Amino acid sequence: MKELLRLIVVLALVGGSIPAPGPCFGQSPAPEAQLLEAEALVPVGPGDVVSIIVFPVAEYSREVTVQPDGKIELPLIGALEIKGMNSQEVKALLETRYAKFVANPKITVNVRRFMGRRVAIIGQIGTPGYYEFRDGMKILELVSLAGGVRDLGKPSKTVILRQTGSKPEVLNVNLAAVLRGEFDRNIELLPGDTIHIPKAGYTRSAEWMTVNILPWLSLAGLAATLMLVAR
Repeated sequence: MKELLRLIVVLALVGGSIPAPGPCFGQSPAPEAQLLEAEALVPVGPGDVVSIIVFPVAEYSREVTVQPDGKIELPLIGALEIKGMNSQEVKALLETRYAKFVANPKITVNVRRFMGRRVAIIGQIGTPGYYEFRDGMKILELVSLAGGVRDLGKPSKTVILRQTGSKPEVLNVNLAAVLRGEFDRNIELLPGDTIHIPKAGYTRSAEWMTVNILPWLSLAGLAATLMLVAR
C-alpha cells in the first residue's frame, strides 16, 4: 500500500499536477528533486530506515529503523511514535521536542529505505528482525539467514502475515515439514511479509528442562534440606 501511495504521489508530481513555472521562477525542479519531494509525503512505517540530522548538535543525529510498534529511539527525547507520519511531519515533531533541550534546532529527516523490499521474522528464531528481500526468496532461506529455529520453537505452527488490503492475510505454514525436506511447502515470500514462529507448549530439550523443571527440583532439594535441619 505504501509503495502504491508513493507511486501515485510521484506520478501526480511528475505527470502534470505541478504548475508550470512563471517567468520569475525559472525552470521546474529536476526529476530527482521531484522524487525527493514526493517521498517526503509518503508515511513511514515499521522497518523503514530514517536518517535524522540534528543541527547544531550533530552528536544527536542518528540513522534509525522504525520498530514494529511504530516507534524510534532518539537521544534526550527517548521513544517516539512516528508510524503513519511523513518526513515533514516527523521533522516538525522533532523540532518541537528538541526545542526543550536545544536552542533553535534545525532537523533534517530523510527516509533512507522503505520497508517495501524487506521481510521480518519474529518469535522463536535465532536472530529476529528485518531482512532484505530478494526476488524469489522463500521462507527456508529467510529462516537460514536468521539463524534457524530455536529449540523452544514450534515450526509446524508458523504463520505469515501478509498485507494484501486493509487487513493482513494470515497464511499457515508447516515449517517443520519444510525442514524435513518437503520443499513443496517452502512458500515464496513477498516484500513486507512478517513471519512468526511460535513457542512450543512443551519440548524435551535441555533448554525447556532448565526453564521448567530444574527450578522445581532445586526448590524440592531446599525443602528436604530444611526438613533434615529441623530434625
